[in-house]
Amino acid sequence: MRQTSKRILITFTAMLVLLTFSAVSVLHGTIWNSTLAQTAAEQQTLTLTFTSGRGAIYDRNLQPLTGGKTVYTAAVIPSRSSEAALSRALSVEQMHSVYDQMKTAAPFLTKLDVPADSNDVICFPQQQRDADHTLAAHMVGYLDSSGCGISGVEKAFNALLTCGSVTTKITYSVDALRHQLPGETPKVEKTPTGAQTGVVLTLDRSLQKLVEDSAAGLKKGAVVVLEAGTGKILASASLPDFSPNDISAALQSEDGALINRVLQPYNVGSVFKLVSAAAALEHGANPNDKYTCTGSETVDGFAFHCASGEKHGCITMRQAVAQSCNAYFVHLMQSIPPAQFLSMARSLGFGICTEIAPEMVSSSGTLPTSGDLKNKRELANFSFGQGILTATPLQVAAMVNAIASGGLYRQPTIYAGQADSRGQMSVHADSRIPTTVMSRKTVALLTSYMQTCATEGTGTPGRPVHVQAAVKTATAQTGHFTDGQEDLISWYAGFFPANAPKYVVTVMAEGGDSGGRTCGPVFQRIADALYPNEIDKPAK
Repeated sequence: MRQTSKRILITFTAMLVLLTFSAVSVLHGTIWNSTLAQTAAEQQTLTLTFTSGRGAIYDRNLQPLTGGKTVYTAAVIPSRSSEAALSRALSVEQMHSVYDQMKTAAPFLTKLDVPADSNDVICFPQQQRDADHTLAAHMVGYLDSSGCGISGVEKAFNALLTCGSVTTKITYSVDALRHQLPGETPKVEKTPTGAQTGVVLTLDRSLQKLVEDSAAGLKKGAVVVLEAGTGKILASASLPDFSPNDISAALQSEDGALINRVLQPYNVGSVFKLVSAAAALEHGANPNDKYTCTGSETVDGFAFHCASGEKHGCITMRQAVAQSCNAYFVHLMQSIPPAQFLSMARSLGFGICTEIAPEMVSSSGTLPTSGDLKNKRELANFSFGQGILTATPLQVAAMVNAIASGGLYRQPTIYAGQADSRGQMSVHADSRIPTTVMSRKTVALLTSYMQTCATEGTGTPGRPVHVQAAVKTATAQTGHFTDGQEDLISWYAGFFPANAPKYVVTVMAEGGDSGGRTCGPVFQRIADALYPNEIDKPAK
């Protein structure tokens, strides 16, 4: 009996194990078959995806600064027909990369300048981001290969400019080898991210072109034009230029083609004498007091020389500004409280970074501290814009604009607002609030001295023919030498018309022999192009 029970138990256990094994096998087979079915289904389609429709960047008149040329993204099915069509649309060099993609037999995307005519090619037209020559390339910026902003406005407003992009998906029915199935038509889906929005800048497209053409002779430098009073940036050029369509060439350039020199700090030199004069006049200095320049002024046992050791003789503040006498200002500023001098410089934007647009900031440059100016030699250097001091062309323009604005300082801006999908203004930027930094009397005197600089002083090489201008020049020492010669920074800054300012222009060049001779002609070309007949108009 016991043996019979034992045999029954063994038999039951064996049957239970067999049933469990069978159940597991069936379940595994079901899951495996389901996975295979899902994988097979996935292998039956192939989807190509690309994003387009980035928001535009406009000038102050809502004229586009980006786009202007229609290009095509093409979805291609490898075939003799598509190969023939692409060979007509692409260069021989471009076709080499296409041949490699053709070998895979799978549909692929490629870029075309002209559409390709074939049943196996679907072309999607879109605006090319950058034309062959982009105006204000350094301010506008450029994109990476994925269409993301890398510099300038493109970077600062990347999220805003991409919010209206459209994602396009082209889905093909394919076999296991990724060949399109015969008789099947690709499915095209377009999904907009949101409402398209553009960025509006204060730049003026026509003035920007004039500035770039006028500055073409500068190898390395910058030109910035402000609207007198408002401080809005109307034009901004950095040399050398670059093409956003060929960033690799710019990266290989030894001249730093991608650097926006308008926003970079440089040694300032004698244009800073306008700050010195303003601080002295506000302190109560008599501009008519005479000083005899013997070619240098000694401070704390060290002689500070005028350019080329020139002896200016008996002069007043007018001649000192016009002829750019270093010795005069070294002598004058030793009697002005350094704290007041430094305060004037800060109130005019020196040593302070400027946010010209949200997330877009210029360099602060360098400004000596009150502790630095306790050293009489450092104060002497500061008096004529040398020593520790550095500033950007934009900061120099903003300083000159304070004079052109009647003593009101405004931080410069390049951001005007936003535009909707129709290219109409939808959001206006807030106006910059001005601060009073000098009296009307000081402004009148400085303007008069700057006019003398243009007509009788160092500014004569850049004096406009057709409109009166108020200007100041500089040739700043850097302390750096190339092949035994000191590298200089040349400046020419001013505004016009002198008695009713409309434009503030600052020109800076790395190198040159003087601000007047190197940068003056650029200033002159811009002024005379904007006022071709002003000199012939009767006085009002």
